[in-house]
Formats: sequence, structure tokens, C-alpha cells
Amino acid sequence: MKKLKYFIPAICWMIFIFIMSHTNGNDSSSQRNFIAKLILEFINIDHNTLTFMIRKIAHMSEYAILLLFIYYGLYKTSTYKYLLSTTLLITFIYACSDEIHQLFIPGRSGQLIDVLIDTSGALIMILIIYLWQKRKNSN
Repeated sequence: MKKLKYFIPAICWMIFIFIMSHTNGNDSSSQRNFIAKLILEFINIDHNTLTFMIRKIAHMSEYAILLLFIYYGLYKTSTYKYLLSTTLLITFIYACSDEIHQLFIPGRSGQLIDVLIDTSGALIMILIIYLWQKRKNSN
């Protein structure tokens, strides 16, 4: 039970992702449009392109953070040799389940491309963790 505390950030983040995915299409679109309006005040870019970019960057960021939290929990509780690959697999499976969940939300759609984008965010975080570990070990 003591080890569970290391997974609280990951569990909370999974709940956050679930809640965001449970938002219907209209509300989700309103959130993107609000952010897009703020950015369009400073940058001259097509609105549709910008909202597309916001959606995809949000996917990547959510799953980069999720991977970091899962990694933290596993790092603190195990001596498993394949920690990064296990963390990536768990993140990938959660991304798949999230897209399946979106199939049941009005105005949303589960898409394989989003799983790939989620996983690319997780891969970027793996690279950051790897480089951080390499730098830490070289000192």
C-alpha cells in the first residue's frame, strides 16, 4: 500500500485525461476556440490550422506528462530492467483506451492517428528522460 502513493500523480492525470475526453464535441471545440482566439491576437495564422495544432499539441503534452508520472511510479517501486519500454507500453495502452472511450462521446471520434500522436508525445518524454539520465550518470 505504501508504494501506491507513487502512482497517485499518474492516476490523477489519467482521471484528468478521462474527463477531458468525456467532454462532448461542442464543449471541446469551445475550449480550443478560446485558446485559438488568444493566440490569434499575436500570430497571423489560419484559425483552422491553429485549432488543429492546438488539439494535436494537447494530445502530445497530455501523454508526455502521463508517461512521466507512470515512469515516476514505476521508478520508485521497482528495479525492473525495461522501465522505459514498460512505461511506454502502459501509456500506449491508455491512449488506445482513451480513443475507444471517445467513440461513445457525442461529437467526438476515436482515431488511430490520435493514438500515434499521443504515443509520439510519450516518446519525446522518453527521450528527455533518457538524456536526463545520461547526463546525470556522466557527472
